[in-house]
Formats: sequence, structure tokens, C-alpha cells
Amino acid sequence: MADKTSFDEIEKFQMFSSLGDAEDRDILGSYLTEVAKGHSLKFKNSDFSDTALGYKHIIDDILDTPGLQDSLKRHISLREHVVKELVTHIVEISETTSSPPPAQRQKKRFTLPFGMRTGNSNGDKGKSSKSTFSKIVESVRKMLGGKMQKRQDDLRKKLSENASKFDKSQQLISQLMDHLGLGFEKAKGKWQSTGFEVLSRYDRLLEDEEMLKELVDLLGRYASAELEEEREQLEEISIQPFRRNFTHGKESLIGVHESDDLSQILPAEAALLGNEKTEFIFYKKFVEHKLQTFELKAEDTPPKINEGTQTQKTSTKEDVMGPVILCVDTSASMLGKPEQISKTLCFAIMKMALENKRACVLFSFGASEQEIRKIDLSNLQDGLEPLIQFLSMSFSAGTNAGPALHKAIDEMQAEAYKKSDLILITDGKIPEFETSVLHKLRKAQSKDSRFFAVTFGAENAPELKPFDIVWKYRASRKDSLLEFAKKIKKLKRKK
Repeated sequence: MADKTSFDEIEKFQMFSSLGDAEDRDILGSYLTEVAKGHSLKFKNSDFSDTALGYKHIIDDILDTPGLQDSLKRHISLREHVVKELVTHIVEISETTSSPPPAQRQKKRFTLPFGMRTGNSNGDKGKSSKSTFSKIVESVRKMLGGKMQKRQDDLRKKLSENASKFDKSQQLISQLMDHLGLGFEKAKGKWQSTGFEVLSRYDRLLEDEEMLKELVDLLGRYASAELEEEREQLEEISIQPFRRNFTHGKESLIGVHESDDLSQILPAEAALLGNEKTEFIFYKKFVEHKLQTFELKAEDTPPKINEGTQTQKTSTKEDVMGPVILCVDTSASMLGKPEQISKTLCFAIMKMALENKRACVLFSFGASEQEIRKIDLSNLQDGLEPLIQFLSMSFSAGTNAGPALHKAIDEMQAEAYKKSDLILITDGKIPEFETSVLHKLRKAQSKDSRFFAVTFGAENAPELKPFDIVWKYRASRKDSLLEFAKKIKKLKRKK
């Protein structure tokens, strides 16, 4: 069932709340609707009855929380959250103060015993001052009393903290998305409309800012390792100068284009070789066929073709790249640094899968089959929840890789998972696999599926011998991320 929107909550409030009469609820509902939409509030105090005006000032007192307005302007989902909280807040106050003072019981409307009409705000003409605002706030405090005022202060504090956590989480998650090559700007609309709603379901991310910071730092180091690995590859390339013999006769220059034709490179490109700092850029452009070169056009007469038919064989067969399946050990022994490293390695593998347009599915496992969670990470650009769900994975269960592998290998039997790669990430403290799991593993291997394992333990677990390759990650080594960046190339099947 979909979560109720703030507009649903406002409609419910207008129809069923016991606050004031229908007119009071309608005007307050309209006021809250404008808040939810992010519109400037053009209501006048004179538009409200005494009862409704009292509640309007309570709402304004919350909205005037320092820093809250700026966050509300940026995030639709945060406005949704705040408006829902405001509706709940004023309904609770109305239920607590539902009995009007005895002297005014005969009146249809509940008139509050304080001068709420002093001062101007939100659209009333006239001069506003600090003293006037102080009177309004003091009036609100008198109305609320001790317990209700504490609730008001608690709500202000809660919303202020939530807005701050949400802003920080957005900044960190935007860096993670950029690392994956998704580009946060593309997903900004979805984040603004659903981000807080999604994050609120995964409290750990809102509470554990340090965890996100450490992950961003690790990913930054991994990105540096990737560049270093690419630099090493390019340094191994030997470029031999050569002269191209043209047989087409006179040629004319028609422009500049990108290629790897060293005989036609522009002087500006050749100049890159004259400096150690820019030499790497030249090699990179050469490998990617992106050197700026002169484009020549030949005036040529096509050769005569002999009569008859000619058959030319072309190969259309290519190595199909199947999905990538991640099996992540989320047992308590992985808590702490191994958790951060495993998430970093998962990010690296996810990035590779996205770059190669391969589906990516993650299975987390613990002590029992009931603790297995499946997260589809294939379409992160279409929604943020899978990414948030992945980042919020809890590492606290026991260890039993068998059921998770069983489930993952079952999925690999489908045609869509042909030639898939399964990567198990664990500290190596896993029980022996059942015979049925090993049988399915070998069957999948016979159909060109591959099985890799990344371990953090001191020794390789003998249970991992059936795997094609077992990589040992040594966090104590400075070049550990560089080594992993090299090894991950093995996951890139040839097209």
C-alpha cells in the first residue's frame, strides 16, 4: 500500500478532525496545502477566525525554525514530511484543549483567551516588529501550556534535525551516485520528490553520517586506484611511428576529426608528448581514438567489379554478457571496517556492471534463509530506493552462505542469467556447503557462468575451492584497492 501524501492527510483533517468547525478546518487545510506546495503564503490574519488564527500561529512558529524554510524550498519530500507532522501536531493540540473556557461555552466557535490578533504576519499590511512577533510567540506559549509547549519545542527540534540530516545525506549520496557514473543531477528530481520518504524508512543512513563519510572516502581512494591502474596499462603501450603510403592520388583537406592516425595529428596534440604531466593524456587519447587529426578526402575512381556474385563472411557472434550477482556476507563478523570495504567493493562491481550494461542483483545473507534479502541494483537511475536499501544493509546476523548461494544459483538457471558472474564477498568464516549447492554450482559453471570470491580472512576457506577464482583482500596493504581494480577487469567479458 502506497504511503499517504500530505494532501491525503490534509483532506482527512478537513473532513474528520474535531478541531473548531468546518470553516476553521477548511482555511487551515488551505494554508497547509500552500505550505506543502512550496508556495508563498499570502493569507491574512483577518482571513482566520480566532480559533483558526491560534493554530495558524502554532504552524508559523514551527515553520520559523531556523534553517527549516531553506530546506523546505529545496525538497518536496521534506515538505511532505513536515506538513504531515504539522497536521498531527495541531490535531493533538485540539484534542487536548477541546473544552473551551466556561465563560465562552455558549459560543459556537472556540475563542481562545488571548490576543492573537495583535501584530501582522503573512500578508497583513502594516509594520511588523520584534516586539509584536514576541507577543505572538508568547501568546502561543500561553495557549499551549507546559506539556503542550514541550511538544511544540520537541517538534521544532525534531524537524530541524531531520532537515539537517537530510541535507547532509543528500550531499554524501550525490557523491556516491557520481562515483557510479549515474550523475546526481539526473536523479535530482526523484530525490527531491521521494528522498526523505525513502530515507525515513532506512533510519540508519539518517543517523550514521560517519558511515557514509567513510564510504565516500573509501570510494574516492578506489577511484584513484582505478586511475592508477589505467595509467599503468597505458604506460605499457608501445607506439611505433610509421609512414602511411597513399595510393589514391591527390587528397584534399576537408576538416578536423578524432582518430588515432599519428601521421595526421595536429601540432597541439603532438605537443602533449613534450611534457611528462601531459604525456599520459596523449596516450589515453590515442588508445580511445580521440586525437585531433586532419581529415582528408581522396578523389578516387572505384575499381571495376567482376561480373557475378561475391560472398563475404561476416561474424555477428559475440560473447553475451550476463548479469552480475553479488552475494554479500552480512554477518556480525563483518561489522566495522569489513562492512565498509565490502560496500566499496560492491560499488566497484556495480559500476563495472552499469558501464557494461549488465544487470546487477545483490543477495545479502546471514544465519538463516529468512535473513536473505534480494536487492535489484540494475536500474539505479530510475529510482533511489535500491541504492538506499543497499547502503542501509545491516551487518549483525550469523553466517550461512549456503541458502543465499542456493537462491542465487536457482536464479542463474533462467535464460536471462546465461553467462552470469557470481561474486561472493565474505570474511571466509562460512560453514561447509551442502552437496546440493555444490551440484548446482558445477552445473552453472558448465553453462559458462563464473564464480568469484573475495575474502578478508587470514586464510582462504577450503569451502571456496569450487569457485573459479578466490581473491584475498588485504586491507593492511596500501595497494589493496589498486590490486582489486586490476582483478575486477577479469569480470569484463569480451564482447
